Amino acid sequence: MKKYVLACLLCCMSVPALATNNPEKLLEDYFKSWNSHNKSEITDFFAQDAVWYDLASDTQLEGKEKVAPAIINNFMGYVSNMYWHKTGDSYVANNTVIYEWVYGGVFNGTWGEKKIVNQGFSIKGISTTTFNARGKVTVQKDYYDMDTFKRALGVSL
Repeated sequence: MKKYVLACLLCCMSVPALATNNPEKLLEDYFKSWNSHNKSEITDFFAQDAVWYDLASDTQLEGKEKVAPAIINNFMGYVSNMYWHKTGDSYVANNTVIYEWVYGGVFNGTWGEKKIVNQGFSIKGISTTTFNARGKVTVQKDYYDMDTFKRALGVSL
């Protein structure tokens, strides 16, 4: 009986360890959830203590209850057909993946006082995503140029 319990404990302990051994695979699955536009699946990727930093707006939020709806609204709110694809190389350090990406789609909404209808866009950026031992996103940091995004939408100064 003791051997059985020990074997079960070791097996359960190794499952989370497997998740952390392949952060690039976790990132691939994270991208799939975004590109499927499944908000609950995206939300499930975030750890309870998740942190999101967005350089373009200089915003940092903490906690899944704040992070998930904010990041989803930020990137899907006015872009229902959004796409987000990893491009170029990625670099892994422990459970953090650093990677280049392209984000785009068709924007329909308002920017300040300006109403924007059917404006296609595509921007490039770099992010870092850190996963915990359970394969959940603990830190997401996004770096992109807001002026490039505004120009693509026709709202730059």
